[in-house]
Amino acid sequence: MQHIIRGVASGSAGDTAAGLHALMLSNRFLKASVLADKSVKEHYDFLQPLIGAFKALKPQLAIHQINSQMLALMGPKQRQEQVTAVLGLVDSRSKAEAIVGLGPGLAALERAQQEALVKAALGLVDEWDKTQAIAGLGAGLAALERPQQEALVTAALGLADDEHKSRAIAGLGAGLAALEPRQQQKLITAALGLANDWHKALAISGLGAGLVALDGTQQQALVKAALGLVGEEHKAQALAGLGAGLGALERSQQQALVTTALELADDWYMALAISGLGAGLAFLERSQQEALITAALELGDDDDKVEAVAGLGAGLAALDRPQRQALVTAALGLAEGFQKSQAIARLGAGLAALERPQQRALVTAALGLAEGFQKARAIAGLGAGLAALEPRQQKALITAALGLADERHKAQVIACLVDGYQASRVRDYLR
Repeated sequence: MQHIIRGVASGSAGDTAAGLHALMLSNRFLKASVLADKSVKEHYDFLQPLIGAFKALKPQLAIHQINSQMLALMGPKQRQEQVTAVLGLVDSRSKAEAIVGLGPGLAALERAQQEALVKAALGLVDEWDKTQAIAGLGAGLAALERPQQEALVTAALGLADDEHKSRAIAGLGAGLAALEPRQQQKLITAALGLANDWHKALAISGLGAGLVALDGTQQQALVKAALGLVGEEHKAQALAGLGAGLGALERSQQQALVTTALELADDWYMALAISGLGAGLAFLERSQQEALITAALELGDDDDKVEAVAGLGAGLAALDRPQRQALVTAALGLAEGFQKSQAIARLGAGLAALERPQQRALVTAALGLAEGFQKARAIAGLGAGLAALEPRQQKALITAALGLADERHKAQVIACLVDGYQASRVRDYLR
């Protein structure tokens, strides 16, 4: 019975809350079984008030403001209502934005709903809007059937404007691993064939997310192209994107990317490159990690420093205690609220690797931000590591989220808190 109950609790947050509620209403035995599992009961008690608060907010949000994390808070009926609403939008820009928001959540939708969104994206007349929609659906490619994937790739490569093409390729890079080798090669060939270095850098940056799915020759081609770009701004963008695939590269390629990043003369471009390489920090050697951290902390301008430190937060679990402390101290030492909120938010993914005093310091700093947007962003980012926090800290973040005055910010933060908590619970159940 507990296996069945935990299976019900392992779907989306909305389905979990609805499923557990249905079990508890079925009969006394099932209700007692749900309540007897301490982890499941805590899970249910956590979800109910937040999902209820979101449902109260949803009618006040514009259709294109609903994103995939919010979609996960809905049940099947509400998801269908949202898809229908998106498809009914008349304004091309709003429809494109709405499709982009749902892209990462395609797996939660039914086949007919997925197909309808793909068709709507490809049917947009304005090429910029079509570009945005295609790119946004890239994060959900794995949920689509082969004909839909093929249609998106074909449409991306058929875009007339190279800037549009590069953005579409970059977006589809998020789902590169789900594509057939033939489609992967088409995207790579198109990216490397772009004449303008800015466009080429953008495309390479997006394809970096799928490096692990490529063969050695393809990986080498993308790395070589990135290193050969002229102009530090182009090189920095490409290096940053390739950071997501560092684990798939050979040691010599990893070293070349790190060395090139640290040799960039402009501090802002160096910060961008370091930030992106942070996504693959766990796959680098200690000396490389130390070099990136040292360079980040030595940046003199706070705008540069926050970008680099925030990006390195993705690799906190791979660092030793002094390195983690140095990054947290740097984030908390930022004087400007906008910068501090950005750094705190992106350190959230590594909360589980931090010691209790560091966690408390980040939570306290987030709650102490005066401006509403800044506080919302910091709390939302900390949501990624919510399960690692002490109950008192979790409650403080939830209370602050529910107290936000801006309805859109509140809805987004609630969705982020639920998303982080749900993911951690599901991982626990599947162990």
